[in-house]
Amino acid sequence: MKGMLLFAVLLLAICAISLGINAALPSPDGALFAIAILLSATFTAVSLCIELGEGRINDMSDLVTVVETGQSLRLTLAAYALGCSLAAAATVLVYRGLLGG
Repeated sequence: MKGMLLFAVLLLAICAISLGINAALPSPDGALFAIAILLSATFTAVSLCIELGEGRINDMSDLVTVVETGQSLRLTLAAYALGCSLAAAATVLVYRGLLGG
């Protein structure tokens, strides 16, 4: 269960990162990326709670196995959406940083 608490802390850190992205990027871009990250983080947390409630996940290794094998489509899609939205935001931040704007 200690691993699950670590995962929850990581989700909270991702929420803080999304607020930082919102502040770093100009008006429409920052808000859109922050919303995408927050929605996918929320969906990941809800999916994780459902999986914990159903007893499919008991440890962090179970969580990784469930996502890797696709045993829970809901959790797998939420985790991939979170990763894609974070990668897209990081790409835009790097692109804007390289352009100096």
